[in-house]
Amino acid sequence: METAYAQALWKMVEGGMTPSKAVHALHGVLKANGREVLLPRIAKAFARIAERETKRTDVVLTVAREKDERYAHKEVKEILAGMGVETKDLKTEVDDTLIGGWRLEGRERLVDASYKNQLLELFNRATA
Repeated sequence: METAYAQALWKMVEGGMTPSKAVHALHGVLKANGREVLLPRIAKAFARIAERETKRTDVVLTVAREKDERYAHKEVKEILAGMGVETKDLKTEVDDTLIGGWRLEGRERLVDASYKNQLLELFNRATA
């Protein structure tokens, strides 16, 4: 039940309604139906929906070190153009487990040019 309310709230906000107005409208409906007790569970369901949508739509560039960021941005320009994403919309993270290289992830795509991936592939081929 709370998931349905959370999805309705998400659609209202996506449709252009301000978040404040959408929450007040939902609160009014819940109060009129005697279901105000659902608000905390609706909030948790809404957070799950927002997290899922963020993962689906955001594009994240993960680099091993901060100094690798400039080089990685140059290499992913063509990939980003193919995905229809501008460089300014790209989120960058540092992950020291990558050893070196970069990973581009988002919009249901993964491009892994990290040393970690290459070393794991080499290890798997050597031990298989």
